[in-house]
Amino acid sequence: MAKLPAPKVLAKDGSALWNNVTSLITFEDPRETHTLRQACLLEDDVARLRAELKLAALIVQGSTGQPVENPLLGAIRNATALQARLLSSINVVPASVNDLSVAGRRLVSSRYA
Repeated sequence: MAKLPAPKVLAKDGSALWNNVTSLITFEDPRETHTLRQACLLEDDVARLRAELKLAALIVQGSTGQPVENPLLGAIRNATALQARLLSSINVVPASVNDLSVAGRRLVSSRYA
């Protein structure tokens, strides 16, 4: 089966994640392809949130004047947690058990490199 091209709606970071995952895994179930697409869209969202956070303060003023963390930090945490759940729900069926550990290590290292 040929490698799936990245959906056109994905930006740079989402496309990179798509290409990393699809280079390791063959998808036969459209539900899993949809799950991967959603995870890649989240990758793009997180990249945009992080770009915004670079321009903002980490501590901002709360509704009553108290110092609070920037809400962008919570949005990034929520998006990455959802993304992790989506990626872990994809059914990986490698050719052998050894392939699974190699593929898993590659996915983890590419995601957090």
